[in-house]
Amino acid sequence: MGIDLSSSEVDAYLLASPRGILCVTRPGKAPLALPMWFGWIDGKIVMTTLSASKKMAPIRENPLVSFLVESGERYFTLKALLLVGNCELQDDPHQVRQWQERIRDNKPMYKEYFPEQLPPYLEKFYSLPRTALLITPSSVTSWDFAKVRA
Repeated sequence: MGIDLSSSEVDAYLLASPRGILCVTRPGKAPLALPMWFGWIDGKIVMTTLSASKKMAPIRENPLVSFLVESGERYFTLKALLLVGNCELQDDPHQVRQWQERIRDNKPMYKEYFPEQLPPYLEKFYSLPRTALLITPSSVTSWDFAKVRA
């Protein structure tokens, strides 16, 4: 009995999930695990972040990353996807804006989560240069314990 998700279930799960955990390796240090908002676009995990964030140098050094999306509180509701792949970085501001728009279109829920009016210090923060992160999965591992009951 398989408990993995079909490709259509993978798509539906990633489109409905608000966030995932991006994991990057750092030489001589523990891996860095970061919660991220994301889009699932054209078979890629797509995110944006500040170009100066701490995750950028490790990704530039080693673009192999993992991305985990999980949910459930009890055994028969546990569900997860673990994607492993290379993370491409796009620094061009025009491309980053295009990806941000595609993420907003891909995940309308973010309009509800993000405040309409930001305080001035956050306006300044979000106006700093950003980079788009595009993960092309080389492997996908999934499980849905609800299928154990079937």
